[in-house]
Amino acid sequence: MTGFSNKVLLSSYKLADLLCYPKFDSVEYRDRINELRSLNIKFVILEGPTVLNSINILGKGNEGLVLKVRDFKNNTMAVKIKRTDSCRIAMENEFNFYKYVNLHNIGPSAYLHTKNMLLMECIEGLSARKWFFSSITKLDLVRRVILDILNQCFKLDVMGIDHGQLNKLDNHVIISHDGSKCTIVDFESASRNRKVNNVTSAIQGLFFRGPIAEQVKTIYNNTNMRSELQSLLTIYKKEKCRENFDSILSLIKCD
Repeated sequence: MTGFSNKVLLSSYKLADLLCYPKFDSVEYRDRINELRSLNIKFVILEGPTVLNSINILGKGNEGLVLKVRDFKNNTMAVKIKRTDSCRIAMENEFNFYKYVNLHNIGPSAYLHTKNMLLMECIEGLSARKWFFSSITKLDLVRRVILDILNQCFKLDVMGIDHGQLNKLDNHVIISHDGSKCTIVDFESASRNRKVNNVTSAIQGLFFRGPIAEQVKTIYNNTNMRSELQSLLTIYKKEKCRENFDSILSLIKCD
């Protein structure tokens, strides 16, 4: 798309299959258009790294789609729209988690919500998987990114909030192109009622299991470090305290 063709007014038919994905319903569609209007949204910007039915959007998950939008004050934001096949009743729970973690500088800033939508800050960058598989291979930069992610995970552990999906970092962390900022997203599965495993889950995804871990091995090639890390992680699981977490960070900082 070129020029301004990617800016779509709410009256455009192009939005029908996005607002009511994966199954269109005319009544639901009208309700969701009204929800966008109540959020003061002027138009949707069809761009992003995810392609759905030949349309570019910011993201697609099991529970919702994320679209870039602009309001009448010319502010660019992101809106998460509940899928029509989602088992979730409303967006309020995720919104409340965002508002709480925002107090600790975690996650995109959450602004407003309706029954089916969550309006929040639009985060620019790459998914964790794409970032780690980019041309960036400098150990110091990779280390800084890993430490940033883990420090945020420790904050969540201390708060007693389990994100629930950080064992698969791929699309749940957005990293700025230069690696200066990491943002944990998607708190739809977050809970205060289960054992927190944010640090342990993230370390598994960064060092031991999955495509990101395999890529990190090629950059952070230290077999002994992984063995020691596993031992420190076992200790941390038993007692999630600052001292045990700092021991993990100290090991990761070593060359």
